[in-house]
Amino acid sequence: ESGAESPYYPWMAALPRKWNTAVSMDDFCLSCLPPFIKSLCQAERTQLGHFREALQAFEYLSNESKANEELAKFAYNVVFTRSLPVSETDHQIIPVVDMLNHGYPANVELSYDQNGGCEVILKENVGPEADLHLSYGQPTNPSRFLATYGFLNEAPATYCKFLVPKPSQELRDIGYDPSRMLFYTADGAISEEVWDVVLYSRLERRAEFAEYRDAFYEAHMAGDEETKAAIHGRFLKETCGALQRHVDGILAEVADLAIKMNSFDFSRHPRLPLIKKHNDMVTSTFQKVKVTLDDVATSVMS
Repeated sequence: ESGAESPYYPWMAALPRKWNTAVSMDDFCLSCLPPFIKSLCQAERTQLGHFREALQAFEYLSNESKANEELAKFAYNVVFTRSLPVSETDHQIIPVVDMLNHGYPANVELSYDQNGGCEVILKENVGPEADLHLSYGQPTNPSRFLATYGFLNEAPATYCKFLVPKPSQELRDIGYDPSRMLFYTADGAISEEVWDVVLYSRLERRAEFAEYRDAFYEAHMAGDEETKAAIHGRFLKETCGALQRHVDGILAEVADLAIKMNSFDFSRHPRLPLIKKHNDMVTSTFQKVKVTLDDVATSVMS
């Protein structure tokens, strides 16, 4: 509202004007996303709606600014891509510090003096012109980085995309959490939580397996790995088959999305190349996981 008279104008003038975040994607781009990242993007777009509603309460904003949809997207992107959490409910934007990119592990940390000033402190020695970076959290969730921040990180692992509508508290206790249910991008390894959750979700749905379900849960909570391993062995064929069907389904869906994307002009949808890169990462990882599962299935049959 203050334009060049604002003390923040030099900082704001240096901010990007093009974003690749969920709220900047058009509807076609959104339709080219697999289910998990699409759900993250839809949540971001819903939050943008709440953000626009909240702006109406600020009397110093003109009606013209409040009605400007592109300006609201710009403000939203600035807030949610450049702010840092200081508590569970509060975030802050620190000019210049907000220009530090994501890196894991971080090579700097932030410190605050008694006057509230922020200091950037190196955690390790770095050379001239080296990048300084903070961790934005969840290094194994590249889909979140694309939806919220508009970039893809080189992730060591990614969420396995196994979605359970309305998961029980017991299933959450077992490990139903995107940060723990991982497929590893380098070799297709599968985290223990994936095996645990897929098995337990199947035991929950079958009344005749209630005894196994309760025993598995109790063993998990007690750290009884021997009992867990025995139950896994009893149902390994079924669990592996369920995971194979899941992986095959994701691969088929992403292949269909690739055909859809390639039939459109990327110049009309400039965020498609980044979405394609995301989907290619999913395909590459899931193909490696497929090989891992095929090996497990072979060992079960032998």
